[in-house]
Amino acid sequence: MKIAVNGASGRLGAMICNLAHDAVPVERSKEAPAVPVVIDVSSAEGLRQLIPKLKQQALLVGTTGDLPWEALEDYAKNAPVAVVPNFSVGIPMLIELISKAVPALPPGWDIEIVEAHHNQKKDAPSGTALRLAKAVAQCSDGILPNMHSLRAGDTFGEHTIWMCGPGERIELKHVATGRSVFAIGALRWAKWLVKQPNGLIRP
Repeated sequence: MKIAVNGASGRLGAMICNLAHDAVPVERSKEAPAVPVVIDVSSAEGLRQLIPKLKQQALLVGTTGDLPWEALEDYAKNAPVAVVPNFSVGIPMLIELISKAVPALPPGWDIEIVEAHHNQKKDAPSGTALRLAKAVAQCSDGILPNMHSLRAGDTFGEHTIWMCGPGERIELKHVATGRSVFAIGALRWAKWLVKQPNGLIRP
């Protein structure tokens, strides 16, 4: 399946292109190439500039930060759109574990989220940490956990949910040990997305 990548000059975008072989970069194009799906891993501003170039193609957004939600919702009326802050296999599983663990905790336990990424990552907390916080809130009467962000070295991505009570602590954790996990996941999501009906998906 041919894809186009917005953000192909970045580390993740370049890796997606290498894995896909026939991926086409979107940057500096007046309109998106005629492919079934476009993957955006650029920036919030890059995504904002991309949307008017599209031609009702499936759009997979891996960008985090202050996204143009109104434009995304409008575009999704005529194309399938998925906004996925983390392309790994493990994060959806972590969300599932949260939905089972948090309701089972005794009253009064503390829940905190700690995330770590490389020192070039601009947004903090990460989009994944925000999604995990939402998962906690959904099964704890809307209580949002505190979030703590570390930006150090070349850390690919670590997310830990701390659940702490008197004399004990439970940790749910996902660690990405290589950036390739996100590139592989992006292609997996793209293949799935092109078969979906129009609408905005936020897993």
